[in-house]
Amino acid sequence: MSAVSAAPGINYRMPPASGLRPGMLHRSGDLTAFTADEAGVLVARHGLASVLDLRSDSEVERYGPPSRLLAHGVRWLRVPLTGYPRDTIAARRPGVADRTRYLHGILTEAAPGSWPLLFRALAGVADRPFLLSCHFGKDRTGVVVAAVLALVGAPRQEIAADYAAGMTDLVAKADRFRDKWLRRGHTREEYLSRLRTSPVTMERWLAEVTTRHDGIEEALLALGVAADDVARVRGLLAAHAPAPVRPGQPARAGDVPEGLR
Repeated sequence: MSAVSAAPGINYRMPPASGLRPGMLHRSGDLTAFTADEAGVLVARHGLASVLDLRSDSEVERYGPPSRLLAHGVRWLRVPLTGYPRDTIAARRPGVADRTRYLHGILTEAAPGSWPLLFRALAGVADRPFLLSCHFGKDRTGVVVAAVLALVGAPRQEIAADYAAGMTDLVAKADRFRDKWLRRGHTREEYLSRLRTSPVTMERWLAEVTTRHDGIEEALLALGVAADDVARVRGLLAAHAPAPVRPGQPARAGDVPEGLR
């Protein structure tokens, strides 16, 4: 993406984790932030075929669809990850313990059925390059990406480093989210503190998942994620997976895979 912008979109990157098949998993915040040129590069140079949008209905209504990606033929699949508690980060400057509880709530207390539907969608698109995104690309996206990386065997420290890697871009582009901190009565500095991701938070959360659930896979299965979907996602995204061969699907606004309607 460097030919277009040093930091395209918001919090965009491809996690460089061990065990992960290169070029398949992309992550970002704010899908509406990509320029037309950046969207074109993602498709032409990186083969981006699908985007899995974790945003809520109200977020999509407020901020809109990923129009520039859709214009380049990217398939938009809405798989909202919502319903988890937010009071754990109600403090103006939440600490590591607060943030760890928040991440765990995204995994274990999201709306019933959210994770099974998400992994069914992942299993359907992960044979070609895809993008995972929420509003900031930080916590919801961070938890989902961490789950995928754990499934393919990435070391805990690499997963934590990827989670923390978005801080610089989020802080640099914080003013794009000005409406949020004003709406919540926060100062700019208080809001910046919420955007500063730390590897310690992710490391503690991964340790907690291991302690409570014996690992990510067991946690997902306990939430009702189909074992076949877990196996397919792992098989497609592990470094040894074969190259994709099927053609891309046409873009359909707000597309939802069969069985997710």
